[in-house]
Amino acid sequence: MEKKLLQNTLWIFNHPNPETIPSYYVSGLMPAHFMNIKKIIFLENHNPHSLIDKFKPKCIIISKAFSLKISELVEIARKKGIIVISIFDDWVFENKNRTKLNLPIAKNSDYIITKTIYADEEIQTNTGIKSKIIPDPIRFQTSKVIKNISSPLKLCWFGMHTNHKTILSELTNLDNTNLKIELSIISNYFEDFVKSLNKMKLKNINIKFKIWNNKSNLDIIESDIVLLPYPKDNKRLVKSSNRIIDSLNLGRFTILSKVKQFKEFEKFTFFGNLSDGLFWILDNKEKSYEITTLGQKYVNENYSIDSVCTKWFNLFDEIKERI
Repeated sequence: MEKKLLQNTLWIFNHPNPETIPSYYVSGLMPAHFMNIKKIIFLENHNPHSLIDKFKPKCIIISKAFSLKISELVEIARKKGIIVISIFDDWVFENKNRTKLNLPIAKNSDYIITKTIYADEEIQTNTGIKSKIIPDPIRFQTSKVIKNISSPLKLCWFGMHTNHKTILSELTNLDNTNLKIELSIISNYFEDFVKSLNKMKLKNINIKFKIWNNKSNLDIIESDIVLLPYPKDNKRLVKSSNRIIDSLNLGRFTILSKVKQFKEFEKFTFFGNLSDGLFWILDNKEKSYEITTLGQKYVNENYSIDSVCTKWFNLFDEIKERI
């Protein structure tokens, strides 16, 4: 029955190029491919009745919505008795536009999926709706844990342009360490970053920009240390841990801001101030290697595509009892 249910499920993406959106790739395209679920792109100009009439699904999975048309699709599906599963990424309730888009989808969903317990708590606090937690899986093939730190320090930050402020706000403090730094910024867009950078007078940091792509792991492993600054705000509270697990899986020493939502990774990273982390790693090279090795083992055991999809299969076992 489970296999038949999977064959009658549609995984729906609300973007013309879903592979370009990291959250779509790891939380949608990867598990859909692994479980052999049909993938569909549904846009504002598409007809929800036609989609449902053509495929006659028993279940639909909605990845992050970008248009109100998804609400119409979900409502129609629900009325027809189709099981609706909705995945919510980065639902910050202060963002009224995001809430206006997500709330009708949530209310018409049979199951809601979030990535972390903190995202689940935010949704439950603001809507009263309980979600199921299925994290993002590891994206890249595992690389060897880095052993030797070169000079100048080879650092890297990677992420979408919407998070550029998190690393920009750290550059002056990093520069004031007086350590010689080669910093790679791997992202999808750089214009605003460069404008902000031109206003700074950095003496010790040389920055290189690299465009994010499906083989960005090769750019990341050119560096020894990954910097992952997270401000203590609601926007970052509901973020997934995908960049942390990717950094550890790629065997990079990882410096991670001390924020409660990622305390799970405290013993596998330097968990605190970024500048302090650089000095700690330089003074604790063997310990750095040890904790990164343990961290890589941990994420491979808990965040592999197999382990993540086991959670999806368990959900489908639950759903099949309802059909």
